[in-house]
Amino acid sequence: MLVGEKSKLSIDETKVRYISLIRREGGESLVNIPYAELTVDPDLIAGFVTAVFIFAETPIRTIRKAAYDILIEVGDKTLLLLVVDPIPDEAPYRAKMKKILKWVEEEHLQKLRNFEGDVRLFREVALKILTEYPYSQPDLDLVPVRRQNGIPIPYRVGIIDHKLEKLETFINGKRTVAEILDLIGYDEQEATALISVLEKYCWIEYKRRLSEKDSLVRSDCSKFAVERLKQQYGMPLEEMLKKFEEPTPINDVLDSLALDRNAAWFLVNKLLELGCLKTLHSV
Repeated sequence: MLVGEKSKLSIDETKVRYISLIRREGGESLVNIPYAELTVDPDLIAGFVTAVFIFAETPIRTIRKAAYDILIEVGDKTLLLLVVDPIPDEAPYRAKMKKILKWVEEEHLQKLRNFEGDVRLFREVALKILTEYPYSQPDLDLVPVRRQNGIPIPYRVGIIDHKLEKLETFINGKRTVAEILDLIGYDEQEATALISVLEKYCWIEYKRRLSEKDSLVRSDCSKFAVERLKQQYGMPLEEMLKKFEEPTPINDVLDSLALDRNAAWFLVNKLLELGCLKTLHSV
């Protein structure tokens, strides 16, 4: 199934505020994933839900508050709570919750049986939760660009770290999200979740792929970098840069240069990378 395609399990990610996986026997929060701001401390919510579940005579599956709902699904050894804005149909959200619980209790059964208080052993479970509940659905036509100073990802350990590292090698500022998903070899749902993690923690931003209708204008950049580019490719850099002294559509410049069009496009992208040109996208 293509990313973004609607299914029976489709959800609205913008409604999700918080997810917590809790050990039934002791009430410990094994994994907590915040999605949006809450007016109440999420740990208090988790503690409240655990207490209600333990002492209630009949199973409680939904707790409705003024601004949000708390959905609860229970497994043999764990329970999952999901804080969401009011939603018209709980079914697709609960189906995903049950799927997560089933996987956790199959894949991590021994850890749950031998639990000695170290919740760090369960941080990798975050990937399974995020695969079912990504932070967002990226636009497949946009180009992700890596940033240098993101926010530390609290569950970037083990397999999550390995998968994010591989994903980052495919993000080169030129490939669209769709192209990355085709190349990386991950399950599309998982890859989408990982991309949403990088966006959530500000390790990537998006740009639109350049088209010939877009306008560029010259910008200040390193003269040393331009000279090095001249030495590498021997192309008419100065001539091209002069044509962008004023905002000019790319196709006008390409048409005016006595240069192979593919070579000219290559040069345009190099100058953009160096910061010698900047975009003024067409509407």
